[in-house]
Amino acid sequence: MLLSTILLVLAIIALVAAVVLLVKPWWVAAVPAVAALLLLIWGKYITYMPTWKVALWVGAAIVAVGLRYLSPKGEPDGRNTGNVYIGLSALAGALLGMVLSPDFILIGTILGAFIGMMAYSRTPQGGWVKHGLVQYFCNKCLPAIVAAALVGTSIEGIIFYFETVNNYL
Repeated sequence: MLLSTILLVLAIIALVAAVVLLVKPWWVAAVPAVAALLLLIWGKYITYMPTWKVALWVGAAIVAVGLRYLSPKGEPDGRNTGNVYIGLSALAGALLGMVLSPDFILIGTILGAFIGMMAYSRTPQGGWVKHGLVQYFCNKCLPAIVAAALVGTSIEGIIFYFETVNNYL
């Protein structure tokens, strides 16, 4: 019981770190997000996720790390303003998808990141995005999608666990 509680606390810390990294990306946000998912699985807070899906999320986090190191650093004006738009809207899309159904977390995250990218491209700082929309989506939105979807899945797993525990008490 103590070990699972420690794993839950560490997972919550990793989720907070992932949310912070979505907005201020000095490192890949998908790494603490996938660590939180694995900690929740090891602590038996998430028991319904098949092994192939966990492997898929770990692979997606590895791809996000690769995209981080292969993509250009920052933006042409030296800012990272687009990450605020993309990260927060992807997270909002994940939470909205979670409210609808756990099956819609990924779809909500993709739509949220796309809407955030389009909103950023309409600002004076993001006007240059219109010329490389697909490349910007791949470089900035895909890692944010992976991290936000993992955060949403982990939060949904925690809520589901405590909901079922309270139903049995």
